[in-house]
Amino acid sequence: MEELQPGLWFWTAEHPAWTPKDGGPEGWPQVVSCYAAALDEALVLIDPLATPGDLAERATAVVVTCPAHGRDSGRLGLPVHAPGDALPEGIVARPSPDPDDRVLWIPAHGALVFGDSLIDRGQGLEIPASWAEPGYTREEWAATLRPLLELPVELALPTHGPPAGRAALEQALA
Repeated sequence: MEELQPGLWFWTAEHPAWTPKDGGPEGWPQVVSCYAAALDEALVLIDPLATPGDLAERATAVVVTCPAHGRDSGRLGLPVHAPGDALPEGIVARPSPDPDDRVLWIPAHGALVFGDSLIDRGQGLEIPASWAEPGYTREEWAATLRPLLELPVELALPTHGPPAGRAALEQALA
C-alpha cells in the first residue's frame, strides 16, 4: 500500500477471477489497482480487492466504478455505491464514454479515478478502444473525456494500472 498524498491510498492485488484469456494485448493484466480516499469524516474504498486491514477497519463506504469491479465490496459489510447510485459526499461522477462505467472526481485530492475508460497496460495511460461499443472510435472516446482536463487534476488513478500525473492524462487524451 502506498499513500499517494495525505488521505489518498493506492494498492494492487491479483484479481482472483482473472484467466489468461482476459490478458493479452487487448485485455487486462491480472494485477488490478484499488484506492481509498479520506473525505471529511468518511473513508471511501474504490473498487477494493484485498483491502489492507487498517483501511478496511476504518472504511465507511465502498464506491464501484463499473459493474465488473464489484471485487470484494460485498464482503466488507459496508454501504456499496454501485453505478447508478448516489455517491458519498466529496465524490462526483463525471462523463464517461461508457454508460456502465463511472469516472470519479475527488476534488479534495485533485484526483480522477477511471474504471475501464482509461487504463494502463504497462505502456502508460491509454484509451482501451478495443473495449468500446462497435462503431465507437478512439477519437469519440477521447472527446468525451477531454472536458476532464478543465478540472484541476493532479492525479489520474486507473483501476487497471498505476497512478499517473496530469501530463500522462493530457497525453492519453491528445
